[in-house]
Amino acid sequence: MLVNYQPIVDIETRKIIKAEALCRFPESPPGLDNPDDFIKYAERHGIIKGLTEWLLGTTFEYWKTLGPLAPPELAINLSVQNLLEVDLADRVLAALKQHKLEPSQLWLEIDERLLDLHDNSVHANINKLKAKGVSLAIDGFGPSLSPVSHLEISSLGITELKLDRVMLSNLDENAKNRASMKTIQEIAFDGKIDLAAKGIESEATVEWLVRYGFSRMQGYLIAPPLSPEDFSAWLKANPA
Repeated sequence: MLVNYQPIVDIETRKIIKAEALCRFPESPPGLDNPDDFIKYAERHGIIKGLTEWLLGTTFEYWKTLGPLAPPELAINLSVQNLLEVDLADRVLAALKQHKLEPSQLWLEIDERLLDLHDNSVHANINKLKAKGVSLAIDGFGPSLSPVSHLEISSLGITELKLDRVMLSNLDENAKNRASMKTIQEIAFDGKIDLAAKGIESEATVEWLVRYGFSRMQGYLIAPPLSPEDFSAWLKANPA
């Protein structure tokens, strides 16, 4: 198992503001080369809790080795199954303390399935983490837009919506996607939520992001997911 890191930058300045830790197999089988599929694989095979423990420890330890090169914030993907674990928040906060990182440095990214969970453990974990300063983002947001989602986003205290790359495809020609983007822009404005996008590969897409009020982006236009060694080198060449 290994962890790659992908920079997330401010759209206007192109300066790094955080990085996403991406868990990978050394040679990912077909269909397991993106975080969503990897997480769902781990869920199906009953290894998500142990994998998350390993990811937190490995990533936090590496972050400390970066010293002054470390970006201000770090994003880690969690499974919705993790949020059902009654002790999740305590374990995350204990790992932060052990590695001398502040909760305000951590972002937890969870996919849209979070909006369908109505469980006391989920809300207890989220409330405890947010009370300590951990930020919460919905990853892959957009395809399941619904009025219920809008209400849930507000009640959960989401800080960022990271759009699914599907929502950003063919915006010049796809009126439905443009309408959805407008709706997302309104949700973000009403809830004072930041908008981010992943999978960005062209300046043409960046122009659309600026038009719809996005503040952060990641993708091959900036840098691919990088090994710890390559990410450290990238940070030296692209300081915050």
